[in-house]
Amino acid sequence: MENNIFAVILGGSIIVLLLLLVFYVFYVIGLWKLFEKAGKEGWKAIIPFYNTFVLVEISGLNWWYFLIAISGTICSILGIDGLNYICNLASLAVNFFIFYNLAKKMKQQPIGFAVASIFVAPIITMVLGFSSKYTYDNTIVVSPNGPIGDVNSENADKEKYCLGCGVKLKSDVKFCENCGKKVD
Repeated sequence: MENNIFAVILGGSIIVLLLLLVFYVFYVIGLWKLFEKAGKEGWKAIIPFYNTFVLVEISGLNWWYFLIAISGTICSILGIDGLNYICNLASLAVNFFIFYNLAKKMKQQPIGFAVASIFVAPIITMVLGFSSKYTYDNTIVVSPNGPIGDVNSENADKEKYCLGCGVKLKSDVKFCENCGKKVD
């Protein structure tokens, strides 16, 4: 009886580990494709920590956001318990900032992508990487501090993009001229 329970637990654990490995492989491939869309070499997605630095770089944030993004991992490795929780919360905030800027550079609504990235960042990364619907535009100016001190805050109300196709809209239109989707 005990051997059967042990075998079931071991078999279930192996299946879960294999599923996590497959998910991680798809995440890295999605990150690779996202880097290529942004004009970076895709192989940079494979290297831990460096892939986070490149993600901070293509999102247009200041370089030191990378240090905040990896601070939770560093505190966990060093075994600093109390600071670990604070650093993990700060990492979530940086994740929000990264995807806020990435969504702007991909002509999407930044708040939605940023909020979703807090909960499912690997899935959002795969969506942005794999989907041909999302294109990266490096000419779009974003704040080096994400939503804080947004450089285009005075023009943010004037610049709108279609949620259906990503085309820049004129200020007074009710429907997208490209795909016909209603503008909110």
